[in-house]
Amino acid sequence: MILADEDGGRSVGIRPSAIEGDLVTVEATVVDGTRRWIITAPMLRLDEANDFAAWLAGLPGDLTLGAEEWTSLTFSKRTLSVSGRRIPGGMVELRLAVLGMRVTPGTATTDVVLGLRLPAADVQLAALDLSTELSRLGE
Repeated sequence: MILADEDGGRSVGIRPSAIEGDLVTVEATVVDGTRRWIITAPMLRLDEANDFAAWLAGLPGDLTLGAEEWTSLTFSKRTLSVSGRRIPGGMVELRLAVLGMRVTPGTATTDVVLGLRLPAADVQLAALDLSTELSRLGE
């Protein structure tokens, strides 16, 4: 799945690439303008990955949250964390933190935090993509 900011300059790609036991290896790419970071690591348990997809799918329409009220997810591996809020007018704002990213394999690691603002429909499509990718790996 790819979550891209409405202005097109920032994005986060999260692609499950393998499931070993109950751990999902994720290939993550963060782009901020001309800067780009990557990581491939087992960063989610399978149930957490499915919860993440469900959380993304439900966030735009979650009426239990007040307008502009933040909600967050953290995971047992702590490599990834995410916060989000729905914004009146059909938008969602996300903040994602990915720890231990690299510019290229073998270079020093850095922690990357990125904010994105995107249409609610794009978030729901990304959630569907993540869920589909997880299902394919589980077959």
